[in-house]
Amino acid sequence: MKPTILGCALSAVLICMAGNAQAAAAGRDTGNRATASTSGYQPRTARGKAVHAIVLRWAPKVQATYGTAPQPWANAMRATFARAPLASLQAAAKATDIDAALALLAGGGVPIASKLNGIPSKTDITVQNNLVYTMLATPCRIIDTRTVARPLLAGESRGFGFGYSFMSVQGGAPNGCGIPAEASAVTFNVTAVSPTGAGYLTVYPYGTYRPTASSLNYRAGDIVGNEIIARQARDDVQTALPSFSMYSYAETHVVVDVSGYFAPPIAQPLQCTSMDSALATIAAGTSLRVAAPACPAGYTSMGGGCISNIYPSVNGLYFSSFGPSADSAYVCDGNNREASSTTFIARGICCRIPGI
Repeated sequence: MKPTILGCALSAVLICMAGNAQAAAAGRDTGNRATASTSGYQPRTARGKAVHAIVLRWAPKVQATYGTAPQPWANAMRATFARAPLASLQAAAKATDIDAALALLAGGGVPIASKLNGIPSKTDITVQNNLVYTMLATPCRIIDTRTVARPLLAGESRGFGFGYSFMSVQGGAPNGCGIPAEASAVTFNVTAVSPTGAGYLTVYPYGTYRPTASSLNYRAGDIVGNEIIARQARDDVQTALPSFSMYSYAETHVVVDVSGYFAPPIAQPLQCTSMDSALATIAAGTSLRVAAPACPAGYTSMGGGCISNIYPSVNGLYFSSFGPSADSAYVCDGNNREASSTTFIARGICCRIPGI
């Protein structure tokens, strides 16, 4: 759509709305909605008609909800109108509420995942359960649009990530924040800095439809923050795919710090230790039971053994029984058939799950 056509469509509908406001002030009934005929301009293209309908329908709602006058809002939405597909514009004009309309305009009416050349994202996978939270030693900045990037424009959704290729262009820590690619969710502190109007930010996984819920609400000129837990999509440095998207209703700078992340547990080997009895001496022709010490607190007996320097031998030391006893200690029953005394020990193997 050419900018001049877009400008005509926006100007026409704003003139129309102004005329209706003047008529209402004079006591004349113009109906519930402005009509295109009152402006003297009839959009000719399908895109022009869709933009015309969107502003007529939703500008009054924006003003009532956020206190932003129709003309500043419409002007701020020019870039969004220009890049949205025609189908999204037409659907937004018929949406049932303002949030649904803005979601259609921001997402283009097509799941972003369908544009990723078939590369799957975490959002294509079943939601992970039993995630483990890891807190960073200190909060780490991943976004500061005031330093190296332009602000989020009104109605814009922008992708961000944790890889080095992202951090350098979005104002994040130059060495990264140590968020692993398998992180399913992160803890953010999101701050809007000097928005141009009232509105909200929404953080959501890259490659999915934007939800209608907000992550942070703001007013014009605010510096306001909120801590959130945000689900993440795939963060693949090799394919340069972002991990999450951020949408802003009005133009604003954003600052985002991460303090921790949730990720699937990583399998760890059991932590095991051996518990040996004192060296026991068994006289010739006798039997003796030796028990390994009990496992330390937090450990569980997993097995054990009987150890001797002469076992086995034809006429030497035999163990008639061995294994855990009723109290879980590992025991050895030795039978010495040697002509002289000998020694042996009972060894228990105790293990625990790391971190417990």
